[in-house]
Amino acid sequence: MEGRLFTLVSADDETMVFAWGLQITTPTEQEAVTYCRNPVTNQTVFGLHANAESALRRYGATFQLRLVWED
Repeated sequence: MEGRLFTLVSADDETMVFAWGLQITTPTEQEAVTYCRNPVTNQTVFGLHANAESALRRYGATFQLRLVWED
Protein backbone atom coordinates (compact mmCIF):
# COMPACT_ATOMS: atom_id res chain seq x y z
CA MET A 1 0.00 0.00 0.00
CA GLU A 2 1.27 3.48 -0.87
CA GLY A 3 0.06 6.94 0.11
CA ARG A 4 0.48 10.18 -1.81
CA LEU A 5 -0.41 13.59 -0.39
CA PHE A 6 -2.17 16.22 -2.47
CA THR A 7 -3.94 19.54 -2.11
CA LEU A 8 -6.84 21.07 -3.96
CA VAL A 9 -6.01 24.75 -4.37
CA SER A 10 -7.64 27.80 -5.88
CA ALA A 11 -7.12 27.86 -9.64
CA ASP A 12 -6.20 31.55 -9.34
CA ASP A 13 -4.02 31.48 -6.20
CA GLU A 14 -2.05 28.34 -5.30
CA THR A 15 -1.53 29.60 -1.74
CA MET A 16 -5.28 29.27 -1.05
CA VAL A 17 -5.73 25.60 -0.07
CA PHE A 18 -9.30 24.32 -0.29
CA ALA A 19 -8.60 20.72 0.82
CA TRP A 20 -5.82 18.39 1.89
CA GLY A 21 -5.91 14.83 0.70
CA LEU A 22 -4.26 11.43 0.75
CA GLN A 23 -4.51 9.08 -2.21
CA ILE A 24 -4.06 5.45 -1.15
CA THR A 25 -3.00 2.95 -3.79
CA THR A 26 -2.89 -0.83 -3.46
CA PRO A 27 -2.04 -3.34 -6.20
CA THR A 28 -5.75 -3.66 -7.04
CA GLU A 29 -7.41 -0.32 -6.22
CA GLN A 30 -7.18 3.36 -5.38
CA GLU A 31 -9.08 5.71 -3.13
CA ALA A 32 -8.58 9.19 -1.75
CA VAL A 33 -9.54 10.79 1.55
CA THR A 34 -9.96 14.57 1.74
CA TYR A 35 -10.22 17.06 4.60
CA CYS A 36 -11.48 20.60 4.18
CA ARG A 37 -13.47 23.34 5.86
CA ASN A 38 -16.64 24.44 4.11
CA PRO A 39 -15.91 28.09 3.22
CA VAL A 40 -19.56 29.06 3.72
CA THR A 41 -20.42 27.25 6.97
CA ASN A 42 -16.86 26.77 8.33
CA GLN A 43 -17.75 23.14 9.14
CA THR A 44 -15.20 20.35 8.80
CA VAL A 45 -15.86 18.07 5.84
CA PHE A 46 -14.23 14.68 5.19
CA GLY A 47 -14.64 13.01 1.83
CA LEU A 48 -13.94 9.60 0.35
CA HIS A 49 -13.33 9.45 -3.40
CA ALA A 50 -12.18 6.96 -6.02
CA ASN A 51 -8.91 8.92 -6.42
CA ALA A 52 -7.51 12.46 -6.25
CA GLU A 53 -8.82 13.37 -9.69
CA SER A 54 -12.30 12.28 -8.59
CA ALA A 55 -12.06 14.59 -5.57
CA LEU A 56 -11.07 17.44 -7.89
CA ARG A 57 -14.11 16.76 -10.10
CA ARG A 58 -16.40 16.66 -7.04
CA TYR A 59 -15.27 19.91 -5.45
CA GLY A 60 -14.24 21.55 -8.72
CA ALA A 61 -17.87 21.53 -9.83
CA THR A 62 -18.54 24.24 -7.23
CA PHE A 63 -15.16 25.99 -6.86
CA GLN A 64 -12.42 26.78 -9.39
CA LEU A 65 -9.72 24.38 -8.17
CA ARG A 66 -6.66 22.55 -9.37
CA LEU A 67 -4.86 19.48 -8.09
CA VAL A 68 -1.32 19.79 -6.72
CA TRP A 69 0.67 16.69 -5.73
CA GLU A 70 2.81 17.23 -2.62
CA ASP A 71 5.73 15.02 -3.69
